[in-house]
Amino acid sequence: MQDLSKLLKLLLENDIDFVLIGGFAAVVHGSTLVTQDLDICSTMSVDNIQKLRAVLKDLNPIHRMNRKANLSFLEHPKNLDGLNNVYLETDLGILDILSATQPVGDFEAVKYNAIDIPLYGFTCKVISIDDLIKVKTAMKRPKDLQAVIELKKVKELENK
Repeated sequence: MQDLSKLLKLLLENDIDFVLIGGFAAVVHGSTLVTQDLDICSTMSVDNIQKLRAVLKDLNPIHRMNRKANLSFLEHPKNLDGLNNVYLETDLGILDILSATQPVGDFEAVKYNAIDIPLYGFTCKVISIDDLIKVKTAMKRPKDLQAVIELKKVKELENK
């Protein structure tokens, strides 16, 4: 059962250090496009990864880039040094955890320009609309370019 809202709420409730990026962030900014996953940019510190593992432990988090290996995020990777990105399938849906997003930069750069949005009774850091437009433009996929059109329109309406 996919429930990205519940997955996001779990991250917020458990004080995970992240910025919401990707399609869900586009929706928060006003895009009408539907997203099938939750993308976050996060610090990949050992502390934060251990907190993520604790939060996700009951959701069967499996690394989705090598499904045949069926590797649990709770046990793999054992060595967390130098970890950059984690792509997971959970009982609540897909969660992609990135340490950076180009062309904006690493987590600290994304976080620096992020905005605070009240969500589910918490404050959620969301990638700024300008940074999201840069990221979606650089990706060049049709769905991302469609989001860019919508986000530019949202920005234009906000500036009136």
